[in-house]
Amino acid sequence: MRMEHTSTCALELMGKSLGKQKANCHLWRLQHMAARNERSPPNSLESQALGNHTGFPKEILAGKVEGKYLCCKCHGILRKPFQAQCGHRYCASCLMGIVSTGPQKCAACIKENIYEEPLSLLDLNSAFPDNAARRELDNLPAVCSDEGCPWKGTIKEYEADHERRCEYVLVPCEACSKKVRLVDLPWHLERECPERNLNCKYCKMSFHHKDIKAHDEICSKYPLTCEWCGKKKIPREKYGDHIRTCGKVKLFCRFNQIGCEMAVEKEKLIEHENLCAVEHLRLMLQHIMGLKSKVESLQPQSLGQGSVTVNQLLTSVRQMEEAIRPHWSLPLGQQSSSSPEVLGKLCPSEKLEDLQKQCEALKHKADTFENIVCVLNREVERASVSMAAYEQQHKLDQEKTENLQSKVCQMERVAALKDLAIADLEMKLQILEFSTYNGIFIWKISNFNRRWQDAKSNRSPAIFSPAFYTSKYGYKMCLRIYLNGDGVGRGSHLSLFFVVMKGNYDGLLRWPFRQKVTLMLLDQTNHEHLIDAFRPDVSSSSFQRPVSEMNIASGCPLFCPLNKLEGKNNYLRDDTIFIKIIVDLTDL
Repeated sequence: MRMEHTSTCALELMGKSLGKQKANCHLWRLQHMAARNERSPPNSLESQALGNHTGFPKEILAGKVEGKYLCCKCHGILRKPFQAQCGHRYCASCLMGIVSTGPQKCAACIKENIYEEPLSLLDLNSAFPDNAARRELDNLPAVCSDEGCPWKGTIKEYEADHERRCEYVLVPCEACSKKVRLVDLPWHLERECPERNLNCKYCKMSFHHKDIKAHDEICSKYPLTCEWCGKKKIPREKYGDHIRTCGKVKLFCRFNQIGCEMAVEKEKLIEHENLCAVEHLRLMLQHIMGLKSKVESLQPQSLGQGSVTVNQLLTSVRQMEEAIRPHWSLPLGQQSSSSPEVLGKLCPSEKLEDLQKQCEALKHKADTFENIVCVLNREVERASVSMAAYEQQHKLDQEKTENLQSKVCQMERVAALKDLAIADLEMKLQILEFSTYNGIFIWKISNFNRRWQDAKSNRSPAIFSPAFYTSKYGYKMCLRIYLNGDGVGRGSHLSLFFVVMKGNYDGLLRWPFRQKVTLMLLDQTNHEHLIDAFRPDVSSSSFQRPVSEMNIASGCPLFCPLNKLEGKNNYLRDDTIFIKIIVDLTDL
């Protein structure tokens, strides 16, 4: 496309005359360029192209892009436009790239079939900054091309500030090379990047994200939960000490070796032994009797001068019984006269002494076992008494616990009531902080753009202001604003309404409400406020005495066009607007 020249010389060069006038004009142009080069650095194109990018993306223009604003090489919106002597425009960096190896033919002239030497040659010295085109471009409305960015302004503002500060631009992560938004980069590096390094929040040791599970398995500070008592956040290095002292750990009873198979908690082990004392004694008696039978089955060593086994003694006893048995039926006199002789023949005196010794030993053992049983019986009685005392104490402890639990519940209810009272007082204090009592109220609405977006998406279409009053005992009022409009103003205007609220002193006031209301959108440079005023319609229900919390809102659905709040304006500064209302207090 053939572009317009901004100077007379350029227009002449664009003409169809190829005679002397064309040559003279070209000569004048060269002289003009030489004079300009004397006033500026010889490499002005290089200095302007240094560090710059190619043209702006077409998406930043809010409207349709005209062809004269496009670079003939990158086909983007011109950035620092330069105009060649043939009339075509290039970005400074694009033109610098073309002529970096010397003069080149203009590809746009060739494409348009208007190539003509020497006018269509691109040269470092023949191109000049197109300031007229740059001023036009600077004032064009622009939006940010990065997805999700709400910024709006001009191309000049975009290039000067927003382009290098936009938080929604996609940047590659240095660790994983994934492209993420600049505003999300810290979150990505901290929570999402698979190649990130982490510091263990327990032992502060640094490790790779992929090794997080392996580190948790060996971390000495990693919190564990006791499987017995349920206690949490026990460091792994102290878990063994906790297990040794934990009262909920289950251990086998000390009488396990003699047959008790119960496993009870460590803190209840003594209680178990007291409760099961009788069963333990029974197991102990069985164990002792078993030991006794084993001892009796052993072969004893020599008794006196000879060694006789138990089996031999039993055989001798049986033989003695067989020999003595026929004499048991004799008369008493005969037995008395014959028994010593017979016994003397059948059983030698040495064997009789051995049998007497064994009988005495068995008798001694029997006496010993009887003493043990008596001691155990006393221990059982003592244990039963202790158990009864423990049961009584347990009942008393349960009653105390129930009383404490009821007191705790009562205190929790009292604390909840106090929390509600504190919240109510905080709300009342906030209302008093923003309230006025002279009929004049200034409402500051911050975070305007976010709230505007919420209104557009119908998440929060309307906002109510704090209440204000005409006097201490006067009318109670508030404002209601629709940032994206309401009714006939939806989507095009900011709608502002006045609301009469139910007050504590409505019975002393005159109804319907008759005072003049003036609504203002304040110019923050204090030059031109946007003002609208109205007098109440006394027949409307909006101005009668309220029977509910507030009456129907009444006001201006077309209060302020939304396009006045776009771009640079004096009403919206620092993402904040101010609404002022004045209620006429005449005749009150």
